[in-house]
Amino acid sequence: MKIEKLLAIVLLTAGLMGCQKSTPSDEPEKEPGTEVTPGGDEPVEVKKGEVFIHTIKSKTLGERTIRVYVPGDYANSGRQYDVLYMQDGQMLFDSKITWNHQEWGVDEAMDTLQSKGYIRPTIVVGIDAAGTSSNMQRIEEYCPSDVAKYIASGHAMYSGMGTPKGNEYLQFVVEEVKPFIESTYPAVYKEREHTWIMGSSCGGLISSYAVNKYPEVFAGAACMSTHSTLSVDNTYDAEVVKGYVQYLTQTRPVNSYKIYFDRGDQTLDANYAETQEMVNNGYAAAGWDSEHFHYAFFSGAAHDEKNWRARLDVPLVFLLGK
Repeated sequence: MKIEKLLAIVLLTAGLMGCQKSTPSDEPEKEPGTEVTPGGDEPVEVKKGEVFIHTIKSKTLGERTIRVYVPGDYANSGRQYDVLYMQDGQMLFDSKITWNHQEWGVDEAMDTLQSKGYIRPTIVVGIDAAGTSSNMQRIEEYCPSDVAKYIASGHAMYSGMGTPKGNEYLQFVVEEVKPFIESTYPAVYKEREHTWIMGSSCGGLISSYAVNKYPEVFAGAACMSTHSTLSVDNTYDAEVVKGYVQYLTQTRPVNSYKIYFDRGDQTLDANYAETQEMVNNGYAAAGWDSEHFHYAFFSGAAHDEKNWRARLDVPLVFLLGK
């Protein structure tokens, strides 16, 4: 089945779900990164496959927990596997250890899509977010550092924030996490065409940056409910967003990677309508085709794991579809 047809089927299914009115979470709404579940060796309960927990002592970021999902047949299939690196790893697999008691359901989604033959065999590397409940460390690490060079003088990303650390974070992913995964899980591919990155909110922001910062490493990125305002509050500076769009669309050749964006229209996602449109228009003006750029809108969807879980199959099929 061609990827375009398969994606259309998945979009229709997810779209029908997305058109339902989102039920507000019982937890209070949070700003991006406001609360981060500490990493650690708490056992992760998954319904499909297995999740292994590792602690990496980074040269630049200190200790960081990563959670690695492998399909149930990983040990004896004799196949090789793509690798999907995901931000906010502590939120992906088990709602019992997350701050809001929600999860992405990554293990269930991966198992279903792989067992039906919709996507290639893939493992998922969830990298726990940094920081404390003050949120700034997470935002700093998920901030696209080099975008600052494209922003007009007198304007800045996340006004009032400390030094962006997106470059340090991605260096950790590429130079420390990736080699660890390839040595610990020898059945994975090492090549670019089998390596992907994904996240939501500020995690989507750093994922869109990663595929441009390291084009020789990542073949594509999925960016859900991307925090395209690049601000701490719910406003945005058009000059900052223009710089972000310029970076995304002018640093690499047209159609040189795959990238997916989406958003809803409830809670924090309601703030992204204008800025995400600027991103979409930038890619369109640069000439990107639908095989390499995809945007989806989900009416009624809020900015939380429950809603990302409901449509997770859409970006997974776009990136990993056979």
